[in-house]
Formats: sequence, structure tokens, C-alpha cells
Amino acid sequence: MHAPAALVEDRGDSEVKDVVSQLRQDFSKYVKGVMEGKTPSVAARSTHYNEIQGSDIPLLDGRFNGRAGGQTVAPPIEIYHPVFGAFSERCKDPKLEVPNDVLCDTASLLRSVSKISVQEAPRDPETRGILAKILGVSFEHVVNTDETSCEFMCVQHTPQSINAAPALFQIKGELGNGGSDPSVQASFYYARFYCNIERTPIRERSCCPAFLISLAGPWLVIMGAVLTSRVITQRLSPYEWLGCSRVLDDDQVLQVARRLYALRLSIADLKEYYQNLPSPVVQPDHIHPRFCPCIKSFSLDGENVQFVYVQPLQRDPSSVTFKAIRSDTQSPIVIKFARRYGEDAHKWMADKRLAPKLLTCESLGEKYGNLLLVVMEFVEGQTLHDAYDSTEPLPENVRYGVRKALDVLAQGDFVFGDLRRPNVMLENENEDEELEDPLEKRIRFIDFDWAGREGSDLRYPFHLASVVRKASGALENDPITRAHQDKMFENL
Repeated sequence: MHAPAALVEDRGDSEVKDVVSQLRQDFSKYVKGVMEGKTPSVAARSTHYNEIQGSDIPLLDGRFNGRAGGQTVAPPIEIYHPVFGAFSERCKDPKLEVPNDVLCDTASLLRSVSKISVQEAPRDPETRGILAKILGVSFEHVVNTDETSCEFMCVQHTPQSINAAPALFQIKGELGNGGSDPSVQASFYYARFYCNIERTPIRERSCCPAFLISLAGPWLVIMGAVLTSRVITQRLSPYEWLGCSRVLDDDQVLQVARRLYALRLSIADLKEYYQNLPSPVVQPDHIHPRFCPCIKSFSLDGENVQFVYVQPLQRDPSSVTFKAIRSDTQSPIVIKFARRYGEDAHKWMADKRLAPKLLTCESLGEKYGNLLLVVMEFVEGQTLHDAYDSTEPLPENVRYGVRKALDVLAQGDFVFGDLRRPNVMLENENEDEELEDPLEKRIRFIDFDWAGREGSDLRYPFHLASVVRKASGALENDPITRAHQDKMFENL
């Protein structure tokens, strides 16, 4: 028995246009909401911060409103601009030679911030001057048209005759001064700066990458920020103690100096980026490059294959899965970023026509946090989540098809740890064939992040979503077993 055609037909170009249009409208609404919201100094106070994180315009920084909930996590910031991965690499590079003047200035900085500040105002000019010298920048005070301003920033003129901010600084006398976390305040200043109407030409050309540096007394934190469909801010370092509290501790100077010198080089990279900011090519019915990762090619049979993003395949800012078009063949593909992936299980199922063909699963290297780039052929159809009413059981022939697919998976000693409706597709019927495939033969598994050989120390991740815990009976970091898979099948 076949499902009604309306449930499984591909909506094609019209759906793509709807997604692209909706994303554009949502972004405009978000920018307007930021500009009409509270000023950064007020927004960063815990009560208002909590309120904003439960609204439609949260910072995607991982902090959430305990009552309202809401999604405030985002993909790793490294995938949006290579400068953040380069910074992390430099921090870890034992061969990075830190100039002697940077080492000596860092020692001066540590002595300076060890002095207790008794004023609410930013630390004394001496401390700011030392930090600016170490980073090779000038601290400037820029006031937006709405009269808000970050305490200090490093600016760079762009070809569009508008200043960008490769780095924003929030400097407090002591941690807690002003009644807010300075790193949160810096995040709100970043949002206000780049959502300002003056920066429209930059937003139209870029995801607005920047470093956010907060110094409060002897505490330093370095963050990265981008503006995609939302403002994403992520800590690239923990709050680091700069106080001189131990004798015989030259290592502290060396470690802090390495991090600050890595930041100096990375800010210089961003200054060059903004100095030569190009105008991107936005293809019709494709999402703006601002919303997309910066990775635009993959390796296949020794060749470098370019691609263009079309749209995200998940309707929220945390999406790491995209539809794309290969530039060489113009064929549609799926681009996915993952921390781990069941490559062998995917290939096993693809060979049996029970999963899309896997084109590559390659590491992006340390610059991108060793994330995996997964590329597969695009399957025309719908997920079981989209095709059927979630309040009703699946049709028996669909359940039969899924059960048969699981039996094939078991023949290779594999288990599928996330057997939920969004991760199983019903491929469209092939119109070129005279005989229609039985519905159960159009089942395709599409998400192998938590798939692998049973007993191979394959585990569920930490922070496991409640919807998965409920369906599988698993807890975070539990080994993934066939019993979990079978329970998910019963709850499918």
C-alpha cells in the first residue's frame, strides 16, 4: 500500500524559495529586534540577560532561560571563518616564536592587573596601553548612531567606506564591576554594532567575524563572534588568571604571552580580511553566504570538488546539515558537519540501497577542531517525520521496511543509535521506471552520527536530548546497544 502522494512528493524549487525567503525575513526581523532592544550595558545585567535569552533574539552563547528554555547553542564557530581555528592552532603551536618585546610587555601586563582597582571605570590607561601594545592595535571609542558604544575597539576601514571591528574590548576595573559579566556585555555590544543600519553593507558581504576580549581585574577571556541568522559568541579561552600570585613562575608569562601573540596575529588576519572585503555572489534561490560555513570544497578521488550551499536542512540556527550543489556536475548533495560519524555503517547500508551514497567523510584538521566533513548524494523525498502524522502509528508497510533495514544493518554487526522519524527517509518513486517500487523498498537511513559496530565503545554523547533518552531508554555516555535501537523502533 502506498502513502498518499501529497505526503511524499518533493516540493522542489518552490520549497527552496520558501526557505530562502523565510530565512531572509527572519534575519531582518532579528536585526530590527536587536536594535529596538535594551542597550548593551542594560541587557548584560542578569535579569535582562535572562529575559533576552528566553526571547526571539537570544545570543547563541549556550546560556538559556530556565523557564522559557529555547535553543541557544550553535555550530562550532570555526566553520564560519578560518581565523578562529587559526587562533586556536597558534595557541597550541610549540614552534610559534613569541617576540621578546611581547614577552616583556606581557610581564608588565601581569604586574599591572595584579594591582586592585577601586574604581568602576575601565582600568587605568597604563593597563590599556600595555594590552594595546601587545596586540599591535589602537584602542578607539566608536559611538553608533543610536548613541551606544563599546568601551574600546580595534577598527578597520573597508572598501565599502565603513569601519568594521575585528576586535571589541570590554575592560573593567574588577570582575563584577557594573553588575554584569563583561564577556556578556561585550557580546551585546558586538550585536548592537553589527546590527546597526550603518553596518548593513558589511552584513550583506560577511558573517562579521570578530574577537571579543574581556579584561576584568586580573581575569582575561577571549571569545569569537559571528553574525549568521543570529549572533553566535563562543569562548575560545576560559577566564584566565593573570595575577602574579606565585614566585618562580616564568611559565605563566610564557603561556599568557603565547595566547596574546596568537590573538595579535589573528586580529591582523581579520584586519586584512576586512580591508579587502569582497562582495559575495548570491545565486538566485540560494541562501546568502553569511548563513553558510566557509568550507566550500571536498576531496573526491584525489580531486578538489567545489560546491555552493543552497539551504539548511534543519529549520534552526544550530543546523549543521545543508543541501548544496556540486559546481562540476550541478548535482545536488548533502553537506554535514559532525564530531564523529559511522562511516562504515553508512557505506554498508548505501551498498544495499538503504542509505544515500556516501561521497566522502574527511577530517577538516585541527584548524576546524578536527570536525568531520560528511558529503553524500541528495535523496529526493521526505523524512518519516514530515511524511506522517506524529500522533499516529506508522503504516505497517513502512514499519516492515524499517525492520528489514535494521536486519540488514545487523548482518554487518552495526547498530543505529538514533532511530527516530527525522533520521529515516522515504525516497520518492522513480518516474522513469514502469513498475513502482513497493513503499518499504524506498526506506533510506540518513543520519549515522551514532551508528557503528556494537561493542566498539560506541557511546551516546553527553547532553543527550530528552527526546532521545525517552525513546531509547539510554542515559548520556551510555554504550549504544541493540536494545536501545530496538526500543527506539518500538517507539518509532
